Amino acid sequence: MCGRFVRKGESKKVAEALGVQDGEENWTESYNVAPGSTVPIVRDDPTGRHMAPAVWGFTSSGRGPLFNARAETVDSLPSFRDHLRVNRCLVPASGFYEWRPSDRQPFYFERVDGLPLAFAGIWKRVGDHLEATVITTTPNRDMSAIHDRMPVILSSDRWSNWLNPDPLSSAESQSLLCPSPDGTLTRWPVSRAVGSIRNDTQGLIERVEPQPTAQELFPMSS
Repeated sequence: MCGRFVRKGESKKVAEALGVQDGEENWTESYNVAPGSTVPIVRDDPTGRHMAPAVWGFTSSGRGPLFNARAETVDSLPSFRDHLRVNRCLVPASGFYEWRPSDRQPFYFERVDGLPLAFAGIWKRVGDHLEATVITTTPNRDMSAIHDRMPVILSSDRWSNWLNPDPLSSAESQSLLCPSPDGTLTRWPVSRAVGSIRNDTQGLIERVEPQPTAQELFPMSS
């Protein structure tokens, strides 16, 4: 899953890296972006590539927002399939967090080269605003020791194909919705303070020494 991410750095530089013509004011710094918040998304139209605000998570009846869609089922579930055909976007980020299930230790991930991440996303219009969700896939080697899912991170040579407004075939979309190559990401443990959305400071992405697990503190005798 992808449930928290980070935006940092100058909006102008991020817009340039993404090839965005306008809307860079929608990139504002946040070190603890959570579902339900407003995030910038990148879309293409005949006039160019634009960054626009969207609420992270598709509205759903009787449940919380659908902030992730699985690559394996996004083309078949009624909540997502029509939007996958024609409403594709990038959800830009600087990095993201994931929690190791065994001890709930959070880790921060970002690109090795420091460039912005571009998550594969889909969007829809609801009334006077947009909503977006991030597509996830199986983990690469950078991720597999921490979690069994990761966001689909599109390399820059795939952005145009993904943002093309024409429908993609099932084969084309699935070829794009795959794990990023091993070695794309670096990671380190961070403070458990990231677990509260009330915390939003640069210190959240600083490396910490993870607390030992109960098994490490009290190993079972053989």
